[in-house]
Amino acid sequence: MGANKAFALGGVAIERADLLATLFGMVAAFCVMTALPRLAGRVLASDAAIAACAAMLTAGAFAPRLSGSLDIAGAGLEAFLVGLPMAVLLVAWGRVLGLSSPRVAACEIFASTGIAAAACFIASFFGEGASVVLAAALPAASAGVLLVAGVGSAASQRGLESASRPGAFDERGGSGVAALSRRMLVGAVMFGLAAGLMETFRSNPGASSTPTLPATLLILSLFCAAALQSLRGGAEERSLGNTYRIAILVMMAGFLFTPALYESGVPGEAIVLAGCLGLMASFIALFIAVSVLRGIDSALAFCRGFGALYLGEAAGIAAGNVIDGFGANVAVQHGMLAFAGLAALIAYLFLFTESDFRALSAIVDAGSAEDAMHDAIVEQAGLSKREAEVLALALRGRTNERIAQELVVAKSTVDTHLRRIYSKAGVHSRQELIDYGENLVRSARPRG
Repeated sequence: MGANKAFALGGVAIERADLLATLFGMVAAFCVMTALPRLAGRVLASDAAIAACAAMLTAGAFAPRLSGSLDIAGAGLEAFLVGLPMAVLLVAWGRVLGLSSPRVAACEIFASTGIAAAACFIASFFGEGASVVLAAALPAASAGVLLVAGVGSAASQRGLESASRPGAFDERGGSGVAALSRRMLVGAVMFGLAAGLMETFRSNPGASSTPTLPATLLILSLFCAAALQSLRGGAEERSLGNTYRIAILVMMAGFLFTPALYESGVPGEAIVLAGCLGLMASFIALFIAVSVLRGIDSALAFCRGFGALYLGEAAGIAAGNVIDGFGANVAVQHGMLAFAGLAALIAYLFLFTESDFRALSAIVDAGSAEDAMHDAIVEQAGLSKREAEVLALALRGRTNERIAQELVVAKSTVDTHLRRIYSKAGVHSRQELIDYGENLVRSARPRG
């Protein structure tokens, strides 16, 4: 985070110019990847490109160590060395996480976010140097895991698929899912707006950009622990939707505490930022859920979702600069806080509500049940690795032709695999196969 760097534009100093440049670089990269899906697919399939992105981010942690103001060249360097490669790595992670069920991906997201927050919290006690070293090392570690996970596999070379077979998402959610996903994106813009406003709250050029960052990191790690606890099991009371409520509760508590405790030293804005970061982690699982439901590439869902979040955050920083232009007194700062709280409240009550979140959460749970059925059939029937891959797509309602396209094999090969699956499971049709899997899952549940 470093110091708040300002960009002189005429007689006006634009605060958080480095972060604003990074966000613009990320949003531009998301737009390019969405508009040029084949090019994006080739980039994601290239191990060299992933390694280059990690190297750029590492350089970005050291290169623009500027103090005070920021010129056009420095802002462009931030966008190129940080924004562009970060967007590519996020989309690559979207593709890898999309290979898991949304619930499993959500657990991985909250666990990794909590660990990263704790590591950065500890590093904050050793000065800025330790934080810079950590920021330089993490991209290399991230790229290394991506390469081991096989993001550059043959499946990645098709580009970002904008859609699957017609009506793929009608089977579970109906056509209303498209409208629900659009509301989620608009809600993401509003939550990003609230986060951007808080990024400029009570921070002056040349001073620390986020004075309460250690407290934010500590609260974020605790939030992730609570989210993981809420995701244990599959009962309704442990739904993914609970993470939305927890994040909103944390954010609103911060909005309420900050004015009342302004002079006490209690970092209310740290609570708000922790809630915003936790909310972003919650949205990632929903991006994956939407990609499954609508039959689109999870990498494309990440482009759209993160594009909306970071576009809103950039707008929030811009709005914060406008508000700061009216003066830096306490009343103006509280007005900025109220504006951020109002944006979050509008999103929660009218754009992407808790009932909407729970509707998509139900899809996540349905996907988890599907995965449990798949694993039970594979184990009980003793299926091969390729048969397990065919089974997974068959349980999602894919036609034989569609399975052949996704696995890049002939339709006759898929027909043969399905006959073998039916034979090993002792069934004669897909419906009987589904019934067989449901019976296996039901019998494996603990009684009492």
